[in-house]
Amino acid sequence: MNLRVLLLAMPLTLAACTSAMATPGVTGMMKTSATAAVPDTAPGFIPGPVTSGTFKKWAEGATAVTYDTTAVPVGATAEVTVAESVSGVRVTAAVNGLVPGRAYGAHLHTNSCTADPAEAGPHYQNRIDPGAGPGKPSSDPEYANPENEIWLDFTADEEGAGTASSVQKWRFDEKRPPWSFVLHERTTTHTGHGEAGTAGARLACLTRDPMPVYTERAGRG
Repeated sequence: MNLRVLLLAMPLTLAACTSAMATPGVTGMMKTSATAAVPDTAPGFIPGPVTSGTFKKWAEGATAVTYDTTAVPVGATAEVTVAESVSGVRVTAAVNGLVPGRAYGAHLHTNSCTADPAEAGPHYQNRIDPGAGPGKPSSDPEYANPENEIWLDFTADEEGAGTASSVQKWRFDEKRPPWSFVLHERTTTHTGHGEAGTAGARLACLTRDPMPVYTERAGRG
């Protein structure tokens, strides 16, 4: 090959190398602690309110309270993140400082936390169970299920950390948003009539921050 042919071929070779190096990889992903790739946010979801707190024994004005310091030690933390789209909601919970290897049930509830675990109210439901009421929580699987409620069950890892997400095809009712994140003594495995959604005693509670009106940001003016 003479020098003229070699010089003409070099730009083509460099262009091919540059094109290969610039090939985009997978985008919109993040790594979890288990190094598994998961979507950062689902398409169309707009970040909303984030609530975090450190669990302590009850005191007036507390945001995060532990009712069982063995299962949820003082100093454990929780963060609840909400993102909404035009037609759906995504809730993610991240908890640290729990009992390593222990399974926990977790849901969003209707009321704020108080000294009395029961005052956090029932599970938040998109379609409210007409058969439920004060002192009679919903246990009908038509309403008490992970498609109609926000279930965030998880098992803490060897460092006492756990995460869970719930993605729904409905949005929170702005007139009755869920006001708390509650940890329960066991995961929500019951699905039969009369026991659906039950997860045992309430171990801890995090009151969520007031929800701003951000419907325009989510594409609904």
